[in-house]
Amino acid sequence: MKRSVLVLALLAGVAACRPQGINVPYGPSQRFRLAEDAFARGDYAAAAQTYREFIDTTAPDPAFLPRVYYQMALAQYRQQQYQATLASLDELHNRVPDRRWVQVQALRGDTELALGHRKEAAMAWESAWLVAQPAERGRIEVRLISVRDQLTDAERTEMAEVITIPPVRQALGLSGPPASGTASKAAAPTAPSPPEPAASAAPPAAAAPAVEDSTLEEAEPSGPGQEVVVTEASGEEAAPEPNVTIACLLPLTGPDNAYGKRALAGLRLAFADAPRQLVVRDTGGDPAIVSKLLTQLHDDAKVLAVIGPLRSSEAEAAAPLAERDGLPLLLLSQREGLSGRFVMQAAMTRSQQAERLASYAIDSVKRSKFGILYPNDGYGSAFAAAFKAAVTERGADVAGARAYTPGNPNLAELTSAAGRWHQSGVDALFIPDGAATAAAIAADIRKSIPDITLLGTESWNNQPKLADAGDSIDGAVFTDAFFADSARPSTRQFVERFERGAGRPPTVFEAQAFDAGMAVRQAINAGASSRDQMVDQLRNLGTFEGAGEMHASAAGFQRSLSLLRFHGGRVEEITD
Repeated sequence: MKRSVLVLALLAGVAACRPQGINVPYGPSQRFRLAEDAFARGDYAAAAQTYREFIDTTAPDPAFLPRVYYQMALAQYRQQQYQATLASLDELHNRVPDRRWVQVQALRGDTELALGHRKEAAMAWESAWLVAQPAERGRIEVRLISVRDQLTDAERTEMAEVITIPPVRQALGLSGPPASGTASKAAAPTAPSPPEPAASAAPPAAAAPAVEDSTLEEAEPSGPGQEVVVTEASGEEAAPEPNVTIACLLPLTGPDNAYGKRALAGLRLAFADAPRQLVVRDTGGDPAIVSKLLTQLHDDAKVLAVIGPLRSSEAEAAAPLAERDGLPLLLLSQREGLSGRFVMQAAMTRSQQAERLASYAIDSVKRSKFGILYPNDGYGSAFAAAFKAAVTERGADVAGARAYTPGNPNLAELTSAAGRWHQSGVDALFIPDGAATAAAIAADIRKSIPDITLLGTESWNNQPKLADAGDSIDGAVFTDAFFADSARPSTRQFVERFERGAGRPPTVFEAQAFDAGMAVRQAINAGASSRDQMVDQLRNLGTFEGAGEMHASAAGFQRSLSLLRFHGGRVEEITD
């Protein structure tokens, strides 16, 4: 098949944006040609299946991967297999995390809209806008305008917090400046002072000072690699320059900007009474920019520590540099295996989730034999391996594990497998997938095995999606790093003060960033004035509470995870 025909095929269809950078080399395999031919004749089921076979049975040149995944996703979209479409796009992002293509983001937006997720659709189209050429932006604008009159008041409020690009906001009919990009002139919330740490072998650090109301306004990031400058509000006296600072590296522009801004909101709260002590840098989600910024921060003697980044690919770039240069780094990524003397994990990891679930299932509810059903992608495979290791370490048994196509599980096959395992004594199932897919699988299995214990990951923590499955998955247990409705006093204090300032409840992104910020503030308050002292103080903090509970030791940080249960149509916390 000629190269020109390949390119024309990519131009076709719902995400009709000119492909930018998805080029296919000459000499594709026979299986690839078969998939392309099936797509061209409109046999999308065969095309999607053959693209998948090409991915699973060959070691394709990396240059083929973007096109293969995109074409597979587009074939799934045209069959109205929307969850499968999103799963394929997620796989593409996991395989090539450092690249963005306008048509991929446009297709993601179209798919979210087909699922009725207008906010998520707008966020994806905004990501497409960032990498689009002028002609392509016209097509994206048509999409944005098409949903403008469909938005509810609640959706407009949510979008106003996460959509930041002025032309995109205008197309959506969002008035005023972005809510999360420019601080309100109203007083910011007051951050709680954590209680004294629990007694430990090392002397505990003093609690951070009580935080006063802030009246500072922050500017929009001017682009990746740039500092987010903080200026005083009109009429306010300028705060003195701090002797030491803490930097944060977050994606405030780019596809992950919504998550970066949520994390920044948590850090702003932690530094509300000393905003100039926080140096904010925008990574744009680019590992190369992270490396450059980290080098710059290392050369600034006033910077005692860095908080971030969020993405695994960024963390992989940052951690070796921080460890080499002796710059304390508190990671907000779930990526494991990067810790060292100067690099500490401040966010929940997959292993921690697996260990928490295994401990509860084996020790508290006395389950002894497990089955694992997982999506055949990086997320599912990593969780399956971590859970099997956690179960085996505790002397229990994993009797079977079965992978399924991400976003498109064969319920009959999975239920049949679970039934066979149950006959051999399996009394609990672990399903590491998003709430919608996992709940559908679990509900089908519960029809024939009503007493099976269901276990899941933080991706289950989506009450509306779980509620769609109804009573059939009642009692399902999962974990998360933060639960806004927790009865823990420090969590309630954090939630109440955050809501007063932001007008919305915090998420795990704000919570984990807040706790990392409070940890370094405690270290400074305890006398840390150099990077070596910062590391020593952080490791000697013992146990302290903020949005959640953290344990610091010579080995680093360990976050206490919330154990959650879906019961009576709601998510509730388990205190075991």
